[in-house]
Amino acid sequence: RTLLVVVAGVLVVLTSACSREAGPMPTGGGGEDPGPAALATKLRALTQDVCYRSPADIDPPACEKYVTQLGSIPGAAREFARGEYGRGDHPGLAKAANSLGQGLKAYNNAQCGRSAGGNRDDEACTQTLQDVADALDDVQAGVQQLPQVSGQGG
Repeated sequence: RTLLVVVAGVLVVLTSACSREAGPMPTGGGGEDPGPAALATKLRALTQDVCYRSPADIDPPACEKYVTQLGSIPGAAREFARGEYGRGDHPGLAKAANSLGQGLKAYNNAQCGRSAGGNRDDEACTQTLQDVADALDDVQAGVQQLPQVSGQGG
């Protein structure tokens, strides 16, 4: 019984350690949630990727890392869309986040990240990457409207 409790405790610690996206933590914040401004910065960086700028000019499997980097964006955007008190203050951002999540899922489900072979449809994958880019535009626009990013409030 003691062993079971110890194993369960270790699993809880390991699970919580993996719950955050890998990457550098913001400095000077004491480890708290970096907030919408940090998401806006991440979005600006991701929109410099060739997979965002020119999805028709790149082989879809080459965008697998980009798609992976976008993986945390829909959830974070939905969280900020709920607003400070969970009222759903930003429905446009929530809709954009859902569209982005659907695009990422479509890319993965169609095995667009796979190298040659399989049943991958490159044309469909390229369209999916374009849909992801369009949704990312909408998410970025929605995040820019958040008071914490636009400077219109707290």
